[in-house]
Amino acid sequence: MLPAGEWVPVASGESDTDVYRRSDGTAYAKCAPERGIEELREERARVSWLASTDVPGAEVLDWIEDADGACLVTSAVPGVAAADLPLEKRQRALPALAAAFRALHALTDCPFSRPLGEVVDQAADVVRRGAVNPDFLNDEWRKERPETLLERVKAEQPYAEKVADLVVCHGDACLPNVLLDPETLELTGFIDVGRLGLADRYTDLALMTAQLLDEWDLPTEAFLREYGLGEPDQRRLDFYLLLDPLTWG
Repeated sequence: MLPAGEWVPVASGESDTDVYRRSDGTAYAKCAPERGIEELREERARVSWLASTDVPGAEVLDWIEDADGACLVTSAVPGVAAADLPLEKRQRALPALAAAFRALHALTDCPFSRPLGEVVDQAADVVRRGAVNPDFLNDEWRKERPETLLERVKAEQPYAEKVADLVVCHGDACLPNVLLDPETLELTGFIDVGRLGLADRYTDLALMTAQLLDEWDLPTEAFLREYGLGEPDQRRLDFYLLLDPLTWG
């Protein structure tokens, strides 16, 4: 499925996708089998839409499809993944990370959405199939059955729907998916936007605060203040943080 040229395997992604980097570093290719074509096609649409906005990201370079699968080729985004910033730059990067998500969340006219009901249904399907990845759960959650975790999510769903503040969310707001200039620490682009769409802003904020605490060992309050939330809704943070790991599988 790969286009002409030399490609180096990078990683295996979710939904049975495989990721490759062009040997000259200018492009990435994500390939999916037949059952993943539609999901990859939807990611292509999201990459193209984000590229049409003022928020930086990758651009679609090529699309290859046949009966067996599909391959999405996108441009490489300059910069370094926030996950790879050296220890001495992490604290200074918090304002840039907050500004990046403020800019994303301020976009308008987004044609994509991730209704909470559909996301919870997706989690229910993953749980039903016994496909929850324990590596995505914290130590406390691993002690409980996935069905019990799903019940907790469903119990909180009415509250989350009632207070939802819909904005353009990344949907997988983790440090590897945010690229920054290694010197200025300004945003150079978002990648892996297959879940991008209208959703409660806490979808992104919950994941990012958890990443900052777990990966960088930084207090989350500073990031949220920089973002503009002096008094965050902890109930929503907890809800989306529990929901997300149940949706991968």
